[in-house]
Amino acid sequence: MQSFFASLLLALGLVAAILLMIGLVKWARRRSKGALTAGALLSLFAPDPTLERNIRLADEAKQVQMEEDEEGQGKDPQ
Repeated sequence: MQSFFASLLLALGLVAAILLMIGLVKWARRRSKGALTAGALLSLFAPDPTLERNIRLADEAKQVQMEEDEEGQGKDPQ
């Protein structure tokens, strides 16, 4: 019974979020400054689409740097 209420609460939350977004779009189509401000504030909570790629590139750069450092230490200084 508890899972039913949790599922119902989740479904209602999703419906509320969708209705909120629809209202925001209608508000923005009227060129309201408030809607643009609300959209800008909501975008602060949106996930960064390039975050995962940036983390992967940083990890690869660290790995390359570590390999170059190991190669430099393994050579004879003659």
